[in-house]
Amino acid sequence: MTEPTVPVSGDRHGPRYGLRALAAVWLGKCAGIVLRLLGREGTHVPGRVALWVCPNLLCVIGRPNTVIVVTGTNGKTTTTNLLADSLEALGFRVSSNRAGSNLRDGIVATLIDGVTMWGRCRSDVAVVEMDERSALRVLPELAPNIVVCTNLTRDSIKRNAHPEFIAWILSSALSPTTTLVLNADDLITSSLGSDSNRREFFGVDPKGDEPREPSGSAVDASICPRCDERLEWDFWRFNHIGRVHCSACGFNSPSADTRVSLVDAATGLSALTINSETVNIRVVNDSIVNVYNLAAVAATLDVLDVAPQMIGSIVESLTPPSSRFADETAGGVRIVRLLTKGLVGVAVSRAFEHICSVPGNKIVLLAIDETTDRFDGVENTAWTYDADYEYLADPSITAIYVGGVRRHDQAFRLAMAGVDPKKIVVVESETHGADLAPLDNVDVVFNLYSNHNAEVTGDAVQRTLRTRLLEKTS
Repeated sequence: MTEPTVPVSGDRHGPRYGLRALAAVWLGKCAGIVLRLLGREGTHVPGRVALWVCPNLLCVIGRPNTVIVVTGTNGKTTTTNLLADSLEALGFRVSSNRAGSNLRDGIVATLIDGVTMWGRCRSDVAVVEMDERSALRVLPELAPNIVVCTNLTRDSIKRNAHPEFIAWILSSALSPTTTLVLNADDLITSSLGSDSNRREFFGVDPKGDEPREPSGSAVDASICPRCDERLEWDFWRFNHIGRVHCSACGFNSPSADTRVSLVDAATGLSALTINSETVNIRVVNDSIVNVYNLAAVAATLDVLDVAPQMIGSIVESLTPPSSRFADETAGGVRIVRLLTKGLVGVAVSRAFEHICSVPGNKIVLLAIDETTDRFDGVENTAWTYDADYEYLADPSITAIYVGGVRRHDQAFRLAMAGVDPKKIVVVESETHGADLAPLDNVDVVFNLYSNHNAEVTGDAVQRTLRTRLLEKTS
């Protein structure tokens, strides 16, 4: 099998090493071995050690002829994993920071892991997740062939400014020779780069019942970037995601080269259209966020000249990482674990919207505190007012168990959103709600947690719910 047909400049396999760079690779590999022997993760530590020895290692380290960077506010870890899975299914050897260590140290650690002791690259493709704020420090040195941007929406006010500022950072760091895979339904993301960049756009077609006027807590793009008149919406999905046009100057959202259209919600049947060629696929997880992630993967595979029928076959088999999403049934009750990215109102809103859309009687276990609160940090809870908690006021939700350090703030926000206070149960522990929640006359239990507690809380709650439901039927 040949490598993906993406044009590259220069010989990425070296030899470009000096003694200092080789020493950095050796020490980085040794640091990784020590961490594994100690049972520690520390996925960024080998990179930090190596950069301390050779600060410009990212410029000179061997890497594959094809380097793909995945970035964006939400969905970049899932998209990175799905894209790496897809390329491995095609027979390529892939280096990837699947665990999401996405700053410069973690990216260097990933590349160190992908070379021999003498610096020769062992992979065909690198799929690298990159924190969008790190672009100026990473992209010029890494020089990727392809940059995939899932979306740019309002992020934690503790770490990011307005998404248009993040877009400026990304565009400032991009090479004119880089191919861009961009979300056509995101007005900010679709503007990345310059006319010199090749652009491939992906999107999700409207379902027919979506509004033409925005609502909710956060809408970050409503003015035409060309003439400053107010934009008109062809359809609105959330935040500034949808399709727009300007009656004053003719500006409009770009057309999507790769599109996903829902055909049958009951069966998950969808149509994947790639440059006018359509294949039918069944989507395992129909949450709109994950459908966008699948569309991003399909568009990237198209850039790599994979045939549409093959793309459809691969995309149909993909499932998000279980730490992000898992759906199982025990004792006749569905248990859905769903990463709910705390501090990021837009991401939290999408999780809440998905819960509201699932049929049946539901119980929600909510534990999305910030981990530093457990020790010596102070969480800024203003982000909860950027999130649409109003979705959880749906009558089909019979109870919401809130646990963790910020449980009272969460309960107050739920009450402000119109949730019946009688349905809100406040518990001290992040996991205790799984022991207390009544599991009779319920169809679905949602297990919501944040990035920091996916294992200590998400895994524990899932085990407890599974055990209780199986014991009921034994």
